[in-house]
Amino acid sequence: MTFLSILMEAGLAMMDISRSIGGPSRTVDPFLILGLVAVLAFIAPFFSRALKLPIVVGEILFGVLVGTAIHGLDLAGVHIDLSSDMLEILSTLGFITLMFMIGMENDFDQLRSLSRKEKYAILLVISANFMIAVVPFLILGLPLIIGLIIGGASIAVVMPVLREMGIQRTGFGFKIILLAQIADIAAIFLLSFSVASEGGMRTVFTLISLPVIFILLFWFMDMLIWYKPKFMSKITNPSDQSELGVRSTLAAIIIFYGLAQFIGLEAVLGAFLCGILFSAIFKEKGPMLSKFMPIGYGFLIPIFFIYQGFNISIIDLFDPAALALLILFISVQLISKLIPIFASRFFKHQWSNVGGSLLLGTNLSVVVAGVKIGEEAGILDEKISGILILYGVTSCILFPLLFKRVFKKHLENYMVHEPENDQ
Repeated sequence: MTFLSILMEAGLAMMDISRSIGGPSRTVDPFLILGLVAVLAFIAPFFSRALKLPIVVGEILFGVLVGTAIHGLDLAGVHIDLSSDMLEILSTLGFITLMFMIGMENDFDQLRSLSRKEKYAILLVISANFMIAVVPFLILGLPLIIGLIIGGASIAVVMPVLREMGIQRTGFGFKIILLAQIADIAAIFLLSFSVASEGGMRTVFTLISLPVIFILLFWFMDMLIWYKPKFMSKITNPSDQSELGVRSTLAAIIIFYGLAQFIGLEAVLGAFLCGILFSAIFKEKGPMLSKFMPIGYGFLIPIFFIYQGFNISIIDLFDPAALALLILFISVQLISKLIPIFASRFFKHQWSNVGGSLLLGTNLSVVVAGVKIGEEAGILDEKISGILILYGVTSCILFPLLFKRVFKKHLENYMVHEPENDQ
């Protein structure tokens, strides 16, 4: 056992002892919790704009502040339980809706336009990122799955930040989104494979079969468009009173979610692949996205970000072991992005390399998925999981702020001179 592991265990044991003191737990009515989340979601945009924060950061921060207050009362002997099956379901729906919409944002025409050199650069950056992220944790004797989690990036945060700044469709925005998507998918696949490898070759074979299933579904939907064009056109018809597009899309998201879970992959990956499939099939996807924007960004997605923050307490930072691990996670995350991007000269300008590395440092979706995978496999315990969630939330607050500070100095010139391409 390493010195860091001993320090961590000692510090977390003290935290457990301090939190065991107090009276019985008080469960709050789920509708009151939902009301609290709704109020926070309403206030978050005003709060974020006042402090010049990305809206998604404001939502996470509100959740953290509530979580810290609840943990403070817990230490004082007043136990309040904000857990709720209803909120858990709505939070999950928010997450899978976000992953679907991110998948829908894929532009395959732009992807095909990349040169061979750019494709090799993307492969180099992603591969080097994971290798750099994994090595420190292997040296320290920590589980491999932690390095795979740290190597990920949160497209669920990257996309809203870029959209809010109005640069998601520029050359820079396209490359950042592409890197974040690939890192997100690669991390979840690697996490699934690392856990599935312990389940034998049958589980691994099942995972490998996913691309085949995806191709078959693509072929099936393409055939429907060919033979039933009028029926399929109703899905993207904005004036359809029956909202067939929304109904069919929601059904597809849930089916893909369940299919991925059945195969053994992280279930939210199914929603993301569903979005990619719809993006590849339906060229006129604007009306479909416009239908989901109010449902997603106006209701479900804020619930996901705020509810994630409820489980985090800033008080935990006063524990030396937790703080040491948090600093280690953030440092490795940033270094694993900076070195490959600068070495490959991925962007045209040095400030673009710095800004891109910072924004790719956000890591929440992979953390949430990785913690769930690790706990179900018995690799991660509740203590390590808590520190990882704290790291994920911290990265989503810290790195977007630094990105905006770096990028806003160059944003005006960038939008004037390079509105479409940063190559």
